Amino acid sequence: MSLGACNSLLDNLYQLLDGELSPDQVDHFQSHLEECSECLERLGVELHFTLLVRGRCSQEKVPPQVIERIRYALQSEVNP
Repeated sequence: MSLGACNSLLDNLYQLLDGELSPDQVDHFQSHLEECSECLERLGVELHFTLLVRGRCSQEKVPPQVIERIRYALQSEVNP
């Protein structure tokens, strides 16, 4: 496990979950996830939470600023 690779994954976690990374970046992070159980676990937790929020938000019209505040708060937790 490389601390630099873990930090890079965490810095790009939400872009990865949102499908905003290039195929090369996805391949790079996939390789890291195959070797790093801590990052894989973190990804699983964040994916579960993201899907939960998306499911709840899709049931009603949520103002974009609310979604941005949630995203900012989550990113602040990852990058204190």
